Amino acid sequence: MALRVLRVGVGVLLVASGTLMYAASWQRWAGACPWGDVDGAPCTIRQDHLYDFLPPGTPWEPVGDAAQLAGWSLLVLALAFVLLPWALTGRRPGVVSTAALVGVVLGLAVVGIGTVRSGLAGSVVQPFAFDVAVYVWFLLLPVVLVRFAIDSRGWALAAAVWLIVATPLVAAFSYAVGPYDARPWWEAISGLLIATGGLCLLGAAAFSSRSPTRENGAPHASPARAGGAASPG
Repeated sequence: MALRVLRVGVGVLLVASGTLMYAASWQRWAGACPWGDVDGAPCTIRQDHLYDFLPPGTPWEPVGDAAQLAGWSLLVLALAFVLLPWALTGRRPGVVSTAALVGVVLGLAVVGIGTVRSGLAGSVVQPFAFDVAVYVWFLLLPVVLVRFAIDSRGWALAAAVWLIVATPLVAAFSYAVGPYDARPWWEAISGLLIATGGLCLLGAAAFSSRSPTRENGAPHASPARAGGAASPG
């Protein structure tokens, strides 16, 4: 029962994070690039890395509330990651995995805070150790997810796979690469993948069967065997 509740909580956080990321992408692309149209002049201009908000870098031109929404998405994702190993595998991670997980959570939090503050200020704001946090978010995040995916099964494994595909490392070599700089709506794709991972965890909570308890799994002596073990009267 506790695992089901945990999976529901983490699943809801992932769906919320993905929704916020989709909203951030909408802020950047909706006015310049209708979905599927990447050839117009306004869309070509908006593809410039000048408008990137994951994370903002110098030089940077903010578009609407994209950075604030993306930053909050990362902060919600960091909160989800605190309990994600238990939700995926059903057990506590080891020492090394826990240390890596702490690094990922801190990295997501620092990048998220920096992105929110940049959006509010209208210029790039980098908290302490921001550059290190970006590398942790970019490189360590998929490694941690792969590690937990190995110990996951069923719906939880599907959630881990979707989250891996949503990582910036995978995006940088696939759906984030556009004809000019950034592919239009790539952040929305990442958000949808995160939300799909959350829905898979909700599916795990709803449909995954409970593992047998120690009592149910323990072998029971048959009556014949018990009779054979009895002392002759």
